[in-house]
Amino acid sequence: MYLSVTRTIVLLLLLTLESMNAAHAALFGANGLDPAFCNMKTVRQTVVYVDDMMMVDGSTDWAMKVNAKLKASLTPGERVTVVRLSPSTARSDEIWTGCWPEYTAEQRTQFAKETYLISRNPLDTIGDQQKFFTVAFGGALARIYADAKRPAAAVHFSVSKPPQKQILRALASDEGRFGASPATIRAIVYSDMMENSDLASVFKPPSTVPNYSDKLGSHLRRSVFYAYGVAEDVTDGQSVQETAKAFWGNVFKMLSSTLEGFGTDLNVPNQVPVTAYFYNVQLNVNGTVLDGNMSLLTDVDGYLVDSWIGFSRLSISGIAGTFRCRSGNCQLDSTTNSELITNNPTEVVRLTGPTNKLEGNLGIEGKDTHGQSALFDLKAVLPN
Repeated sequence: MYLSVTRTIVLLLLLTLESMNAAHAALFGANGLDPAFCNMKTVRQTVVYVDDMMMVDGSTDWAMKVNAKLKASLTPGERVTVVRLSPSTARSDEIWTGCWPEYTAEQRTQFAKETYLISRNPLDTIGDQQKFFTVAFGGALARIYADAKRPAAAVHFSVSKPPQKQILRALASDEGRFGASPATIRAIVYSDMMENSDLASVFKPPSTVPNYSDKLGSHLRRSVFYAYGVAEDVTDGQSVQETAKAFWGNVFKMLSSTLEGFGTDLNVPNQVPVTAYFYNVQLNVNGTVLDGNMSLLTDVDGYLVDSWIGFSRLSISGIAGTFRCRSGNCQLDSTTNSELITNNPTEVVRLTGPTNKLEGNLGIEGKDTHGQSALFDLKAVLPN
């Protein structure tokens, strides 16, 4: 009798676990990923931050969006990490990490030429590997969702009664990841971005903006941020979206990173970077030389992806355009997505020369309000 009851309880537990796994698989995606793809040299890594205060029971569109976007934009071997962001406690916790199973065009060409008698052609298993990745990635999102989901009424709020949210501290708590990464980090954040703490509030912006990097002692270097789901849980959220965008644009600049996308939808470009260049740059502003860095990631056609330029005594900005090299000579034609040296919302960045030493200018065409040139000499050198 006792043994029969015990077996029944164990069976019920197993059935419950199987049904939970099946539900997670139906919602998000199961596991078996080859870790060898993490040995590939890559130009970028991606971190997906999920705000656990945004989890609404029955709502999983946010997960479908990021899953589809990653499939379209990941580089072969690119590391992807899922981090649970907990603004209520100002914490961040890594949930899962893995590398995208794909081969470069050169590898695919080589595999196609070879003959396989004993082993299988690696191309024959890449589809299954990508399915394993999708299931493992989805499982990580599902863990956050299942643990934090609440009824919609408990998640949604109005501008007049916002909950306390320490998004800034939660992101800064993951600073070590950015300092340790030699490659650009693309950070995708699913959050309403409604900071409301003792540090700052998007609902009541301070008249004088403090330096949050100094306050937190943090930097998120070599990173570009894309936030989606902004004000999604706020019943009258349109009234604060632009204020929130301006706030976070300044915050990320202070943290030595750039804000590339911000809104309800996930507007990460589908371009896949294939080359990376990291330059030391010098800007001559009427005899004052400012040092900085420039990171250029380009796709197969030379279009810039997740690229930026920044100076220690100025600021940092994302740049968009083209960087193309032919026969050892390169040309950068780009614009910033925010001001660096002028009051203009965008500025041109143009450089030409051999790959290791470029010269050109940064600024705006024509004259400034005082009749002076608003284009300044810019030099870029690849470090040895």
